[in-house]
Amino acid sequence: MYLSYKDTSVPAVEPISLLTAKQQCVVDVGNTSDDDLISGLIVAARQHVENLMQRAIFNRTMTLSMDFFPFPTYGSTISANDKHVLYGRYWHQLAITLPRPSAVSVQSITYIDLSQTLQTLDESLYYVDTTCEPARIVPQPGLYWPYTQSYLPGSVTVNYTAGTYGDGVEINTCPQTIVQACLMLISYWYSHRDAAEHNPPKAIEMGIDALLACHNFESFV
Repeated sequence: MYLSYKDTSVPAVEPISLLTAKQQCVVDVGNTSDDDLISGLIVAARQHVENLMQRAIFNRTMTLSMDFFPFPTYGSTISANDKHVLYGRYWHQLAITLPRPSAVSVQSITYIDLSQTLQTLDESLYYVDTTCEPARIVPQPGLYWPYTQSYLPGSVTVNYTAGTYGDGVEINTCPQTIVQACLMLISYWYSHRDAAEHNPPKAIEMGIDALLACHNFESFV
């Protein structure tokens, strides 16, 4: 099944403060001429690191769009290599898995019914497991997902909150290795703003990869 997901909000805070980023870039605190540039680099570094890890650092809302609810024999969002026999295999085929772990909560599941009307699925009809990565959503025991259409692109939408290390304000458990990876990118980009330099510096990808290796989430698709 094709999966399409996107952020629908931004984190309340970034993992790197402007002050910390300026210290990393060796910029005097009183020098504010490059504050906008450095602030942009902070966001870019966080986005790049999240893409490498395939996870959300701090909480933000996300939307997952699917063409239909997963049904046995129709396929599911679980890799074929991860399916098991008997009941386990059947259960796996019903599961909706949520990209960009960790998932914090599910706000709603909407779908277009047979009369082309947008419906919101009652939350009592499904179960959400946010204790694992990726989070899984399955129908309650004895129930099935609604039948929509044989194929209607983007007819099912899951709205949820993702964030591995808290909201960044009241809860911030972001590992220092992730912070350091962001700082390396920020200072690298600040000092080398042109990729077409005559003698470009040695790339830092290996250092970033090493810092993030233990935090990477292997995609389920």
